Amino acid sequence: MKKGYFFIINSKSKKARKIWNVVKEILAAEGVPYRSFFTEGKGHAQKLAETVHSIHGEQAEAIITVGGDGTIHEVINGLHKKDIPVGFLPCGSGNDIMRGLGIRKKERLDRLIKHLLSSRTNVRKIDVGCLQSAGIGRFRRRFVSVAGIGFDGEVTKLTNASWYKDWLQRFGLGGLAYTISTIRLLFTYRPVDVMVKVDGRTHEFTSVWLIAAGNLPYYGGGMKICPSALPYDGKLDICIVHNLSPLHLLFLFLTVFYGRHTNKKGVTMLTGTNLSIVSHTPLTVQAYGEVIGSTPVDCGVLPSMLTIKM
Repeated sequence: MKKGYFFIINSKSKKARKIWNVVKEILAAEGVPYRSFFTEGKGHAQKLAETVHSIHGEQAEAIITVGGDGTIHEVINGLHKKDIPVGFLPCGSGNDIMRGLGIRKKERLDRLIKHLLSSRTNVRKIDVGCLQSAGIGRFRRRFVSVAGIGFDGEVTKLTNASWYKDWLQRFGLGGLAYTISTIRLLFTYRPVDVMVKVDGRTHEFTSVWLIAAGNLPYYGGGMKICPSALPYDGKLDICIVHNLSPLHLLFLFLTVFYGRHTNKKGVTMLTGTNLSIVSHTPLTVQAYGEVIGSTPVDCGVLPSMLTIKM
């Protein structure tokens, strides 16, 4: 096969399968060389990306994901070279990564795919966030948008273990599963004291609900948790929510979708390149619906690590 495109499709998504049927007709009509791979379960997109990287790396014009944020997250964790561009065809319910990068979800599919295949398409290098367990000298997981620690980690854990997540996803209502879990946990979750070190400077917070480290502004299906985050400034924006009652937290969430929470009581915003989080009670760490581990955890930035087609 001469140099071409590699598509990784989330087979669990009915929408992704439907879009792929249209895409492959466009590829055939344009005479574009390509190979397609369908995921077979959780973590498989990462393995497929690793295979493309290790075996077909020299033949890859780009890897294009046909899925949501979770598929993109896995693919990025399977790539270890900066020079294989990644493109996105939005098929998920949240699409926070594409929203944060300014990729228009409502663009006509035929125009979007032809844009991604064009040699004139803008190619840009962006930063990637990285998480590692404290004391372990290698990065465990990478993320493009936002990593969450604390309450949202517990929401993710509860949702992944629930019966209603898969049921709601059948109807394209996967985001509602997280809303249900949030309500279930809101009045039972116990905030804890946390020590946060940013670029060597220590900050201590009491009754912390959550900490979000953002390379992009959005997570959770449109919540603008880190409004000023940029994926090419070599920094993370950090949002810490603390010292609030459950009811006040609920009202705060309503402002997060518009990014108007940053000056509210109980919200502290920081920026930095290296972040360490320590708590007496372990806090759950998540990214894109994947429970990664628990605190203590270190978080950093890999500048210009990922090449994307926009």
